[in-house]
Amino acid sequence: MKVLLREIPDYLKDRSTIITQVMFVSIFALVFINIYSPFNASSWFEVGRIEFFFYSSAFILSGMLIIVLSKLIFILLTGRIRFTYLLFGIWHLMEIVLLAVGYLIVDLSLLKSGAELVERFTGLLFITLLVLAIPYSLSWLGLSLKDKRIKLAGLMENTSQEFRERKMVTFRDETEKLRFSIKSRDILFVESTDNYVTVHTNEKGKLRKIMLRNTMKRLEKELEGTMIQRCHRSFMVNFENIKLVKLISTNLYIYIDFPEEIRIPVSRTYAEHVHEFLNRVSL
Repeated sequence: MKVLLREIPDYLKDRSTIITQVMFVSIFALVFINIYSPFNASSWFEVGRIEFFFYSSAFILSGMLIIVLSKLIFILLTGRIRFTYLLFGIWHLMEIVLLAVGYLIVDLSLLKSGAELVERFTGLLFITLLVLAIPYSLSWLGLSLKDKRIKLAGLMENTSQEFRERKMVTFRDETEKLRFSIKSRDILFVESTDNYVTVHTNEKGKLRKIMLRNTMKRLEKELEGTMIQRCHRSFMVNFENIKLVKLISTNLYIYIDFPEEIRIPVSRTYAEHVHEFLNRVSL
């Protein structure tokens, strides 16, 4: 019962969506009555197939005027009335009844089928229910799925954007279990020792070490795309915090921007990668 009293989502009140829905219902009704010919609809007009198509089109479109009028009133009232699922359902039931009454008037005045009033109205009500309920249900289902996809994409984008803005880096152990996340700029360098790695971080000007059971090779793959890059068999450095890259004799070193001097060696194997990455992030 609580669900029925909830307000309908915005996509059900969108004007462009309502217009598209009316067009879809009209096309569906026209195809439905021409292909399936419910209740011997083809016998309403003693004409050929092509002529019947034009007559049935006029018949369907005349009924759609009621739907158009209903939708116009609905759009006008959406800003003034709180449409709950219950009221929304009642509104569409009334559309079905009014459309059936409209078709009954056309039937009595123009077609003169000769059937009893109650019997004819019941038949037209059933046809109208099929004509409206099926396309309405399909369109609502499609709109609901589309709305969920949009919301999910928006949520993922917002989460991703927030994560990027905070520039958080996640560290996992060798079993891929999450161990900790930390702001990228607070990471100075990563050092490996056997099957462990030590993440050296800057915590309010003080050097802090966080040990993690993982290999440097696996961690390098996990941190791909971040500013933390391999520079040595035993070291990875955060290029956000590099102060200086200096060649001393034949050896290349990276100096970390930290109150205490931190000098990380660059091996010949990774020297070219370090130069290329420095050039790329300097652009």
